[in-house]
Amino acid sequence: MREIFELALMMLRKDEFSPFKYLKWADSLLSNPKSRSHGRELVIRALDQKDRFNLVLPLLRHLVRKAGLYPYLRKEFSHHTLSEEFLLQAYRTPFSREYVFHSMQFKIYELLIQGRNVILSAPTSMGKSAIIDSLLASGRFEKVVIVLPTVALVDETRRRLRERFGHTFQIIHHGSQPLASDRAIYVLTQERVNDREDMQSVDLFVLDEFYKLAFTKRKDGSLITEDERVNALNSALSKLLKGSSQFFMTGPFISGITGLSSVNASYTFVPTDYNTVALNVQHFNIKANNVDEKNERLLSLLQSISGPTIIYCRSASTAGKISKLLISHGIGLSLNDQYSEWLKTSYHSAWDYVQAYVNGIGLHFGGLPRAIQQYTIDRFNSGQLPYLVCTSTIIEGVNTVAKNVIIFDNRQGNFGVDRFTHGNIRGRAGRMGVHYVGNVYCMEEIPEGDEPFEVEIPLGTQGENTPINLLAALQPEHLTDYSQARFEEETSSSPVDEDLIRKHASFSFEVIKDAFDFVAGLSTSEFNSLLFNSIPNAGFSVVFTNFMYEVSATTLRHLGVLNSKDAMHAKIVAYLFANSYEEYLKQQIDRAVAACDGNIEQLSGKINDELKILNRLFSYTVPKALSLLEDLTTEVAERRSDGTAVSYAHVRSLFENYHLGAAWAGLEEMGIPIQTLQKLHDRFPLPADANIDGAIEYLSRRANALSGLTEMDRNFITRALGPPIV
Repeated sequence: MREIFELALMMLRKDEFSPFKYLKWADSLLSNPKSRSHGRELVIRALDQKDRFNLVLPLLRHLVRKAGLYPYLRKEFSHHTLSEEFLLQAYRTPFSREYVFHSMQFKIYELLIQGRNVILSAPTSMGKSAIIDSLLASGRFEKVVIVLPTVALVDETRRRLRERFGHTFQIIHHGSQPLASDRAIYVLTQERVNDREDMQSVDLFVLDEFYKLAFTKRKDGSLITEDERVNALNSALSKLLKGSSQFFMTGPFISGITGLSSVNASYTFVPTDYNTVALNVQHFNIKANNVDEKNERLLSLLQSISGPTIIYCRSASTAGKISKLLISHGIGLSLNDQYSEWLKTSYHSAWDYVQAYVNGIGLHFGGLPRAIQQYTIDRFNSGQLPYLVCTSTIIEGVNTVAKNVIIFDNRQGNFGVDRFTHGNIRGRAGRMGVHYVGNVYCMEEIPEGDEPFEVEIPLGTQGENTPINLLAALQPEHLTDYSQARFEEETSSSPVDEDLIRKHASFSFEVIKDAFDFVAGLSTSEFNSLLFNSIPNAGFSVVFTNFMYEVSATTLRHLGVLNSKDAMHAKIVAYLFANSYEEYLKQQIDRAVAACDGNIEQLSGKINDELKILNRLFSYTVPKALSLLEDLTTEVAERRSDGTAVSYAHVRSLFENYHLGAAWAGLEEMGIPIQTLQKLHDRFPLPADANIDGAIEYLSRRANALSGLTEMDRNFITRALGPPIV
């Protein structure tokens, strides 16, 4: 059967070929369950070159139906027969008369409507969002939780669901939003699930990218158990299994799951290779360190291919170098719009991102402000940016309309990507209903190993290596007898009580114990600097900097942007004393310009580093560390019979809310830049207890009051809020 498939592909590449013979081969492959996926691919490729099959369109039409590709039957063929109309009616989705299920989507939907728990392993192009939206439109579910790995995916999903279901469901996507309706859809990261207290009586939860439940394996087979996101996701799963009636988990290239049966979770596992796009994959097998040859091949490729193109590379620095290479060879297009002017004013005209954008090249990497990431994707998807040079952010980022994916590096930072991740990147080529065939170009050899792998879920595979902080975060009924005894034994001799360990379960048990010893071992003057309510005491910043290196050393090392405690301390002090996020950023960029003395490449690196500090360290890691330090300080003070009230809420807010009120700060996740939010914060003060819904309502009702803002500011706001719900 494989031989027939290869012969058919060879035939299709020739100028002269027999469309009837090609479709006859496709039919024979579709008739055999073992080769059905090959037959379906041949049909998809025929649709991509439909004009070559004009003489046999009735046969192609029949095979589209036989392959279960009903959306393409509706899209590509008119004047449907009565039987086709009945079929399209039967496979029409509940949320839209215009959208039709393909056969695998319908199978999964039916299983879920029957009340089954389903774990689906399917390619990226399979169309899982349509299944979720159909479940929501079915009327069977009142309270649904959708767990997504990144805020970017949360926002993309929020936009889609608001448009389709905003008039019938409350859409909850931020920690500040209270449940205010009997019908609610929660769209949250795992951390936000863990923070909420209203995760009971859930009708259905959906967990996307469920393979992230598993700890990463080292080459020697041992597990990397320090990943706080794995712990957080398992904690969220435990919470939702307890409070939900049904679940639906999705992910790509998974061969099996272990660990759910031990927590009494029955499910139907559906592994499928059902693709709605075909891929052309070309390998060049260039050595990883042969950058010159990779550059030459890249330039040659870009001059020979057409369509939206993603170029995947290892780091922001590499992305900048690739964009410069393209610009120097005249690849791209000239862009001079309001957004480019806003970028130059808000950052610096010499920054790699700005230089790339004004030449028609989008950059997308970690550390970029969310508004910039989202705007870049919008421009790419609309065709205004033909090229998107990105890092691993695109793997778990939002969907794009890329026809081509060029994998420039087989690395993610300093680490090689495995075959699974490589397959995930390849899956970004092509898009159901947009590009029938995607093209993937691999500069280096494909990594060794198997693409599908078995997910071992720590929640249900507890043992002697399960982190204590993970055990602390699980629901009591999900702890094995061994784990319960181990947890009690470990914590009974700990200076820190169980509640504090549970509250700060994102930190390892060992780190919390060391942090307690750090606070308890401070000198009297150092400890006294921690005893304040609102405004920090003198000396606090020094102690806190040392504390950060105690509890967040791994994060600081991974960021790789602060090479000393003195540098870290200087950044913290500068941020605390700045009047705004924007003022701090401007100060740091000005310092970088002076330090670089005209070295543009070095300047871009410093701007990227500063954005990493702001968007990863200051907005997430620092507030977490402050919360832990506050509780440990309170604990030690109580043991010393010191009744001083300790509260770091004000300091924590400065970092996690960008010097803004919490309500305005929440809109940053929706794609409004902090620079624009600062203007809103200054002009339209909101009550201290206002939440993100209050800020949205305020803007929606006072559109005229925004006339004093720039047009670019208003564009950001309009994009974030979307059209009114009618």
